Amino acid sequence: MLKSLELFGFKSFADRTVFEFAPGITCVVGPNGSGKSNVVDAIKWILGDQSAKSLRGQEMSDVIFNGSSGRKGSGFAEATLSFDNTTGLLPIDAAEVQIGRRLYQSGDSEYLLNGSAVRLKDIRDVFMGTGAGTAAYSIIEQGRVDQILQPNPAARRLVFEEAAGISKFKSRRVDAERRLERVAQNLLRLTDIVDQAESQLNATRSQATKAAKYQELSTELRSAWTGLAADDCRVLTVELDKEVAELGDLDTRIAALQGDFDRIDTEKRGTERRLAELDQQLQTRERSLSSLRESIARHEATIRHQSVRREEMAADQHRIGQQRIGLGRQADLARQELAATNGQLSTFEEQLQESQKQVAVREQQLHELEEIVRQRKSEIEAQRRELLIQQKQRNQMAERLSILQSQAESIAQNQQQAQERRDRLQSELDAALLERTAREEHLREAETALQTRQELLTDAEQAHWKTVRQREETEQLLQTQRERRSAAEARLAVLEELEQRQEGIAIGVREILKRAETAHFPPWDRIIGTVRDLLDVPMDLAPIIDAALGDRSQLIAVTDLAPLLDYLNRGAAPIEGRVGFVSIAPLIASVADDDLPLRSFDLAIPDVDYTGQPGVFGRADLLVQARDRAQGLATRVLGDTWIVENLTVARRLLLQAPPTLRIVTLQGEVLTANQHLFVGMMPHETSIVSRKSELRQLKNEIQQLHRSIEAATQRQAILAEALGSRTEVRQKLSEELKRLSNAVTGSSTQLAGQVREVQRLERECSAQSETLAAMQRREEENRRERDHLQSQLTTADGTITELKTALTADEESIAEVQSLLQETQQAIRIEQLDFAMQEERLRGLRQTQTRLERDQKQRLQQLDEAVARAVEIADARQRGDLECLRAQNQVAERMLEREQIQREARGLYEERAGLRQSRAVIVKEEEAVHSQRRQLVDRKHALEFEVQKQKLQLTTLAERIQEEFQVSLEQLVESGVSAYQAHLAERYGVKADSANEDESVSEDAELNADEEVVPDDAPVPTFAEVRAELDAHVERLRRKLKMLGSVNTDALTNLQELERRHATVAGQLKDLQEAKAALEDIIRKINHESQRIFLDTFETIRGHFKELFRKLFGGGDADIILENPDDVLECGIDIVARPPGKELRSISLLSGGEKTMTAVGMLFAMFKSKPSPYCILDEVDAALDEANVDRYVAVVKEFVKMTQFVIITHRKPTMTAANVLYGVTMEQAGVSKRIAVRFEDVRENGEIRTAA
Repeated sequence: MLKSLELFGFKSFADRTVFEFAPGITCVVGPNGSGKSNVVDAIKWILGDQSAKSLRGQEMSDVIFNGSSGRKGSGFAEATLSFDNTTGLLPIDAAEVQIGRRLYQSGDSEYLLNGSAVRLKDIRDVFMGTGAGTAAYSIIEQGRVDQILQPNPAARRLVFEEAAGISKFKSRRVDAERRLERVAQNLLRLTDIVDQAESQLNATRSQATKAAKYQELSTELRSAWTGLAADDCRVLTVELDKEVAELGDLDTRIAALQGDFDRIDTEKRGTERRLAELDQQLQTRERSLSSLRESIARHEATIRHQSVRREEMAADQHRIGQQRIGLGRQADLARQELAATNGQLSTFEEQLQESQKQVAVREQQLHELEEIVRQRKSEIEAQRRELLIQQKQRNQMAERLSILQSQAESIAQNQQQAQERRDRLQSELDAALLERTAREEHLREAETALQTRQELLTDAEQAHWKTVRQREETEQLLQTQRERRSAAEARLAVLEELEQRQEGIAIGVREILKRAETAHFPPWDRIIGTVRDLLDVPMDLAPIIDAALGDRSQLIAVTDLAPLLDYLNRGAAPIEGRVGFVSIAPLIASVADDDLPLRSFDLAIPDVDYTGQPGVFGRADLLVQARDRAQGLATRVLGDTWIVENLTVARRLLLQAPPTLRIVTLQGEVLTANQHLFVGMMPHETSIVSRKSELRQLKNEIQQLHRSIEAATQRQAILAEALGSRTEVRQKLSEELKRLSNAVTGSSTQLAGQVREVQRLERECSAQSETLAAMQRREEENRRERDHLQSQLTTADGTITELKTALTADEESIAEVQSLLQETQQAIRIEQLDFAMQEERLRGLRQTQTRLERDQKQRLQQLDEAVARAVEIADARQRGDLECLRAQNQVAERMLEREQIQREARGLYEERAGLRQSRAVIVKEEEAVHSQRRQLVDRKHALEFEVQKQKLQLTTLAERIQEEFQVSLEQLVESGVSAYQAHLAERYGVKADSANEDESVSEDAELNADEEVVPDDAPVPTFAEVRAELDAHVERLRRKLKMLGSVNTDALTNLQELERRHATVAGQLKDLQEAKAALEDIIRKINHESQRIFLDTFETIRGHFKELFRKLFGGGDADIILENPDDVLECGIDIVARPPGKELRSISLLSGGEKTMTAVGMLFAMFKSKPSPYCILDEVDAALDEANVDRYVAVVKEFVKMTQFVIITHRKPTMTAANVLYGVTMEQAGVSKRIAVRFEDVRENGEIRTAA
């Protein structure tokens, strides 16, 4: 049982916390969210739960304390669970067992068993079959109490297997099946390897023969090719030496010609240098002549330019003289005009001063009149402002009076309208109250219709999901049947292939059966088949009948032995191996001579009968059925064999049995009266009787599966059609429900709007009454204000009349003054206009005076410039005449220099012509020498090419020899090998010495073409003559090697290794076949034992469940049913429950409390059948009422003696049953803490009362 649980850094338990579990019931209480269920999660986590979701997290690292507002997170989570193992429940030799688990933030984790690191598999193996693992029934989590009742029968089965304790057997069976599958795969691969090794061995044997031939040809080719290469090397070396010597002679002759060529080249370069010097001197003379010509042309141009310039300056002197005369006359006229303008300007200035004085007098008079007018206007303006003020006040009063009159009329009109509106609102309010009553009635009707449709939709949905579940079950069944059919078809194909290959049937039997099929004459037409083909054996008895028959299964049944005996007496039968025959006709047993390869078989049936004795299953021939054409065959081959339960029964029967009696046990052991014992099962694939029976059963099973699949497919189609119709009904009901819901919503909205309208009308009626009262008060105030304004308006009218009379008199007085002012202003404007005209004329005279002064100054300046220009032109004419004289002098000097240079140039041209003739002679001599040198160089290049070619041939030949035979060409030559010598020795019987071989091109030898000694005077062929023949011999050898194709040169060495490997893998294949048979036997024994244990446990749990259900519900009925009793180890488990007063129905329709009570009954039925060392219940009683909680607590108390309980609860009745009470609270946010709790400190809602 549990001793303690220690937590550190696990979820909300940040600090190290220890829970001590005493025998009996331990309750853990606390408010919601305090961390109670983390205790259950910790136990599951320690026991190896790998699902973060089942631990209420997203990933496994969520179990590590992540920190809170007051403290940081933890680096790892650790939990340790201690067990008291004094009873030896756990398979560990220790009184206390500690299981621990750690998980770090990095993701690393470890499991601990008594402080030692172990694997998860080791933890699961410790708890397997004890009912205390995570997959067992010992932990019922929060909100998953009805998991045991989940609708998947296959998943529900796992809990029953744990309760029966066969989960460890099932795990072992799964391991054995996996090993069997691996063995089968290895067997298949090893069979392929054996076949491959055998084929490789056969191929290698043929390749070894080819490799020997290849080695022989390769040796001959090597000898011929290396000898020919050595001969080629010798010949090429001789030719290469000759060509090198010739190259040396050519180099000497080319060097001599090169000396002549250098001498001629020196002379040619001297001539070329002199010609270059002459060309340079001529170019210098030409440049001098060109410079002289340019200088002469330049001076001649200067002379022409100066002549033209002199003529132009003469014309300029004449023009300037005429210009000086005109400028003098214009200056005199300007002086006269300037004097007249000065006189007029003086006169106008005096008249302007007089006009200015008159204008000043008029302006003084105007200022005085304007001052009088301004004073009068100020007085009038003051009177007007007073008048305006009075008028404005009078207008305001009149306007206010008008407004008040309009207000009075508006108030009277508004009073009438308000009265009418109040009457209308009252009528609208009465109508709205009636409408509200009608809408309330309509809403009640709509809600009633909505509730009715909701109930119909709920029923339709239940029917729909029921059909969906049926279709899913049908699809699952269909998939299972298809998988079974595929597996059966695959198995059938394997067996049919074995049957087609007649695997396990002797070669001689195959040969006899083949003759019987093709021959239709005695004795072959008397053969009807083998024993195993003529007997129909049930599948479950096939292995036993296989063991009983042994070699008899390959006996050949005949209708008559006489023709066969006659055939054998005529001579030795050409049949491989030994073949047995059995006659179905009554015939005394006879056996052929030992020298014959065939033997006949008949059987003497012992006269005993063990039928009905304990442990006896029956006589073997009575358990099988022979074909119609082989009646009596079963008795002949199995009449002496009885099948019993075990070897003990067999030994008992054989104590007084006839000597021919044979006993076969259900396990396949064969025991004879002669004390011969045969044990072990034959491999299923090679057991020909079992194979035949399995073939027949597989064919029947496949046909049944075909029919089942067709039926399931039809049911699936029917369910799909039904699901479609129900879906359509659901959609219609949903649409109608939506429409009704919208109608209810609309009616509710309309009713709310109508209520708001009634409230609005009531508010408006009240407001309208208040408005009428306010209007009456405003009417009285308006009347009093109008009377007061009317009296003020009369007084204001008198004041305005007086102000208007005084203002009219002042305006007439100021009009006379303004008339005089206007006359004065008109006179001033006329005088000012005259004055302005005089000023304008004065400005014009002054501008004219200025212009004339400027013109006179300009004329005088132009006259001075003309005089200076005439002097300058005269000087320029004199300078041009001097320049023209100098240019003429320079032209004469340059003409003399040109004539001197032309004479020198003619001498240089004559010398250059002579040098060019000498150069032509030298060039011809150079070309002759160059031609001779080019011929020698061409010959040298040709020889060099030949030398390179021969060197390349030698190099290529050396590389090929090195690549092919890994020997250098020099080594071959030094070794003295020679294909030419071998050819002469083979063909002519002579041997050429080394001198003859090296000079084989010119020397003779004796030979005999017909491999006979030829006369002494017969010539021996040279190497060049037999070179083609030797090369052809090498090519023939190469073609022969190529015709051999791909040759495995390692075949000779690999043959022995392949033979050893074949023997090894054949032995391994036999070992695997024996291992496969052993695993199949283990699986069969596990299945048998598991089935027995499961059925016993199932019936026990079934009885306990019925009893506990009636106790928990106070009546009613419940049962547990196997879906397929024929498949006990794999079928699902159904649970039916009928609480008191209710019909028997599916558990999915039970209420939450009923499911909880049913699950509790099932749980304690398992505990009663096989108690678990502990049981953890996490808020199982949450869905129970008070009465059911009392029953639940009573049942828990009954089981305290069997197991230890840890209960998480909020219910006080459950707490009353506890021996130890722990509290879990969060004094610090996010951190759980264990505290000691008294029963009185726990409130009804589960919260723990703290001290004040």
